[in-house]
This record gives sequence, structure tokens and C-alpha cells, in this order.
Amino acid sequence: MRGRGLQSAWGRALTTMLVLGVMLMIFLFSTEPAEKSDITSGRVAERVASMVRPDWRRMEPRTRKAFYDRIQHVVRKCAHFTEFALLGASLRLCLESWLGRKRICSLTAWAAATGYAALDESHQLLVDGRSGQWRDVTIDSAGVLTGILLTVGVLALLRRQSKIRKHQKQEPV
Repeated sequence: MRGRGLQSAWGRALTTMLVLGVMLMIFLFSTEPAEKSDITSGRVAERVASMVRPDWRRMEPRTRKAFYDRIQHVVRKCAHFTEFALLGASLRLCLESWLGRKRICSLTAWAAATGYAALDESHQLLVDGRSGQWRDVTIDSAGVLTGILLTVGVLALLRRQSKIRKHQKQEPV
């Protein structure tokens, strides 16, 4: 196969490896027992809490815990959304590398990644202290859709820029 870009052999290989890497990352995060997952998200939550409210550590203990718990909940849901946005974006790119520019790529990417979200939540039922929640599948699916839409938008802008550059090169000076 000749050429560069998504539909080259390299493009297909790279986008396929990217999808598999993101899926592995999601799987590994979901394999963490609740205690370890709490530590990971807790570090981020503490930083966010300090940015949102620098004096949060001086709050009355019950208020501080409630504030921290709300922040940590948001951090966890943002993590779900973000990792599945990455999956949606990478899967959309991968499908286009194999199938070409077709509308079915976006729908297929969304359905496949949302299915993976449901499997991920089912998997968490088997992990110590974790739970699988349909609400998380919904958040994940919204992340997938966002990743796909951003990818389609960026690809459209890149294609438009490429057409403009080609047109400018063809015009006589």
C-alpha cells in the first residue's frame, strides 16, 4: 500500500494499536480494587478541591468531607467521560482507516464503544469493592459521542485546510 494518511498500512496499524491501547488502559483502571482507585482519584480530587476552594482543609471536618466527596465524585465521572472520549475518537479514526470516509464509521464507533462501556461496568462487578452502574455507561456513552464528534470536526477542518493549500498551489502567481 502506498501513500500516507489514515488509509495507509501505517495509518491502519497505528490507529488499531491506539484503540487497543485505550481499551487496555480502561480495562486496567477498572481492574483496580476500590481502595486503590480511591487513592488515585483522591489525589486528583485534593488538587481540584485546593483550586476550587484553597481553604477547604480548614473547614469543619464534616463539611470538609462532604466537599471532598462531591469533588471526588465529579473527578471520577470526568475520568469515565474522558477515557471513553479517547476510545470514541480513536475507534472513529481506526474505522475510517479501514473503511474510508463513511457515515457508518461514526455510528459503528459509538455502538462498539458504548458496548465496551457496558462490558466494562459488568467487569467492575467482579472487582473487589467496585460496582457496575448503568449511569456510568450513560456517562461513558456521552464521552464516546463527544470524542467522535470532536474527531469528525477536526478531520473536516484538516481536510478543508488541505483543499485550500492545494488550491493555492495551483493558482498562478
